[in-house]
Amino acid sequence: MKSRQNKALLRALVLLWLLGMTLLGATWVQRLRQHLTSMQMALGRLEATLSGGQAEWIQLMRDSEQIADLRSTLVTLDTDLAAVEKLARPFLPLCPHLGWLPGIGGDVQAAPHLLTMARQTTQAGLALADGLAPLPERLSQGEPGLSLLGPELVQGLIAAQPQIGAAQVALARAAEPRAAIDDGRLSARLRRMVSRFDRALPLLEDATSALTLLPGLLGADRPRTYLLLAQNNQELRATGGFISGVGLVRIEGGEIAQLRFQDSYTVDDLTRPHPPPPEPLRRQMGAGMLVLRDANWWPDFPTSAQAIAGLYQQDQGQAVDGVVAVDLTTLRLLVEAIGPVQVPGYDQPVNSSNLQEMLMTYWEAPRVSAPGQEGADWWQHRKDFAGDLLSALLARLSARTTPQELAALARAAGTALRQRHLLIYVADPPGQAFLHKMGWDGALRTSPGDYLLVVDSNVGFNKVNPNVEQTLDYQAVVERDGTATVQLTLTYRHRIQRPMPACLHESRYGDRYADLLERCYWDWLRIYLPQGSELVRLSGADEPAEVYQESGHTVVATSFLLETGQARQIQVVYRPRLPALSDRYTVLIQKQPGTGALPLRIRITPPGGAQPAAGSSPGLVWADGRGVWQGDLAQDREIVLTWKGD
Repeated sequence: MKSRQNKALLRALVLLWLLGMTLLGATWVQRLRQHLTSMQMALGRLEATLSGGQAEWIQLMRDSEQIADLRSTLVTLDTDLAAVEKLARPFLPLCPHLGWLPGIGGDVQAAPHLLTMARQTTQAGLALADGLAPLPERLSQGEPGLSLLGPELVQGLIAAQPQIGAAQVALARAAEPRAAIDDGRLSARLRRMVSRFDRALPLLEDATSALTLLPGLLGADRPRTYLLLAQNNQELRATGGFISGVGLVRIEGGEIAQLRFQDSYTVDDLTRPHPPPPEPLRRQMGAGMLVLRDANWWPDFPTSAQAIAGLYQQDQGQAVDGVVAVDLTTLRLLVEAIGPVQVPGYDQPVNSSNLQEMLMTYWEAPRVSAPGQEGADWWQHRKDFAGDLLSALLARLSARTTPQELAALARAAGTALRQRHLLIYVADPPGQAFLHKMGWDGALRTSPGDYLLVVDSNVGFNKVNPNVEQTLDYQAVVERDGTATVQLTLTYRHRIQRPMPACLHESRYGDRYADLLERCYWDWLRIYLPQGSELVRLSGADEPAEVYQESGHTVVATSFLLETGQARQIQVVYRPRLPALSDRYTVLIQKQPGTGALPLRIRITPPGGAQPAAGSSPGLVWADGRGVWQGDLAQDREIVLTWKGD
């Protein structure tokens, strides 16, 4: 009783104090309103500056006047925030105790935390602006334009490291009070503002991490050597495609000091002992040892990259600091971004329309060979064009280009990374941790619910994958105890309708590259599931299922032959190992590198009587008592269905 009286007395005193401050503080209110209005205008200018896309960001980096304007806006915002904090200082100690105020209690209670978040984020922006301010002058030295690589960029980033470090500290201090805010008690307007902060903070953290790591990865402190793998996704393998070419790239101080490409077949030193091949490679393709061109067998790219780096060091005597894999889609995206590329030694410029034709033409008739020649010269030079094109593209990255071209290149690289046509592994632990966080390293992922990765490997000695259509249909039935049964249906259809005289499973070339595109398809299929999942049934394949554990996942593996004009359905029924959740179901479907936007349909049936609830994934609709999502697997897809019990 006495405690209730004390609380009531405290509330009465607070209300009287607030009333007195209101009656005596007309000037205070006016000043507060002025600063809040100024802050709103400054935020509007910041959003207009920073939300215009990658071209505007790159233009900002090269324009000292724009950086100065940005810094001026941040100074205004910081000044207003400091003034608001000063005006609110008498009230801030009381704010944590005013959650009971009708309507505004949650906002008032969060005010000290919000002020700290805003000030620290602004301080981070000021530190970055100060650090990057000298960069435009550095980048504009010498010839006009900008380059993605070069000593000016590396030197500028090294000089900016103290300010970048200060920005990281400020962002960490901004994140601390965020955890103390109860979103459920905020007003709708304030909740939207905090949500914008939640989206912006990781982007700023990632940007500062990248600016910290980039100089070292570009050889600022010592030369860095990277392997560049040209993966032909017309002959699909686990990490994107058959390794047709290997490049050695040496970077010193941001500049490419050495660039050398060679056919993947010429890398091997067969006088040295090699490890045995994975059993499916031995059984399906007759491999007697593991060589570099087959060492991307494991879909976890860091695992494959380390195996590739080890074989390269053994056979070529060269240790490397990382491995970068690109496929034909990456080449097309880069060529589209910068327009026609003139490859030295070739008469016709390369563009996105003629890229495939030129790859096929110069495979059939290399510049140093006669058309149709099957001799040693043809064998040694049939892949020269792909390496020459990659060399020309890397030269363009080092050359001076316009901000618009750089922005287009950045967009193309972002698409290639997001859609897993470009994979990066580095031996530097902090750099690799950053790549993993961004999802750029091609590693197998984990999920809070079900997980699925379908891995197709062409083991037929051909380039038939562009003529194989594939769809995925995922159906899960969830029980009341949270367990689920999943039926996965994979449909494959061979586009070539002309029947082959016979499906010959042998290593042979034809007179034309097109011959390799029009053969039968031998597929070694692996399906990666959550560790501990139970296989119930496999049907439609040519071999019984093999079930084993790899990289923290349960793997179901089998094989099948798809003849021209045929269609196949492979069905897998399994029970994933799931956490005990009674009101939601999550599935993460990871995209295999090198594949296109495969059609994907997901259907999740919750326990009987369940009704839809807020929190399901965008695009998921409720139909016939279940959640349905239909789209494509252009990138990783995580789908969540939430429901209410009956």
